[in-house]
Amino acid sequence: MLGQLSRLWRKATVVSPPPLTAVSAQPAASRRDRLLALFDSTGLGLEVGASFNPLLPKKDGYNIEILDHLSAEDLVGKYQGATGADVSRIEPVDYVSSGGSLFDAIGKPGRFDYIVASHVIEHTVDLLGFLQDCERLLTPTGVLVLAVPDKRYSFDVMRPLTSTGDVLQANLDKRTRHSLGALFDEVAYNSLRSGAPGWAPGSDGPLTFVCDLSRAKQIFEETQGNQHFHDIHAWQFSPSSFRLIVNDLHEIGYLGLREQRFDDDCGGEFFITLSRQGTGPSASRLELAQRALAETALISTRVSSG
Repeated sequence: MLGQLSRLWRKATVVSPPPLTAVSAQPAASRRDRLLALFDSTGLGLEVGASFNPLLPKKDGYNIEILDHLSAEDLVGKYQGATGADVSRIEPVDYVSSGGSLFDAIGKPGRFDYIVASHVIEHTVDLLGFLQDCERLLTPTGVLVLAVPDKRYSFDVMRPLTSTGDVLQANLDKRTRHSLGALFDEVAYNSLRSGAPGWAPGSDGPLTFVCDLSRAKQIFEETQGNQHFHDIHAWQFSPSSFRLIVNDLHEIGYLGLREQRFDDDCGGEFFITLSRQGTGPSASRLELAQRALAETALISTRVSSG
């Protein structure tokens, strides 16, 4: 059941490349161009989770290495025959990681001039650990480029925003799997708008839950003592809430990277680059917190009459 829920989002964003066409008003070329405009793609890069839709294909001349959860051969087997998946675009995978430490999987400090991760960070078990790993893997002037889903326009709409404390606790706990509470929420609160798991800003169709509460209870109890890794959206962000978390982590000394550039006019996602040279957000902590509150307050809560 958890796999089916996770695939709901992928059907809207990954299985029909390029990502986010189902929820973004931006055409495919515009999305890629907007991302590329945020950083210098010369030098050696790392793309995390490129799958069958690499942003910076090696065949186009980019000096890029790939980290994914499967080898290229296994990715072809996984996506062969999937709707919208062009397995010919799957590139050689240089590093395979099943969800553990990014740094441990690569083990080369200061190697990359940039790291790109599109719709990856919301799946991480230890978000702070992921960011710290990227920091260790980047050159002193390197840039981390993130494309992050905006929870207001996805099946995460009913779930509360992640806080800095949530991120710190996961890191303190040294988690290697998502918490059972997060698994419960994944089932209990995932929602559809007009039957779709992702939608464009401005959509106000009726909302419905994917599952009833008894199913969430069943999944919660069945997974207790189960060592299987369940892939879910562990973290939920609006644009300002994510900027606030990154700024908080930097200000308290847990992250050397800081916001460098930001673009939230991207439909159902937002883009951000982080670097050691970043100057941080132009807004104060209080302003970002207020903006995050206002962003989520604008969500249409019309429910289905069915």
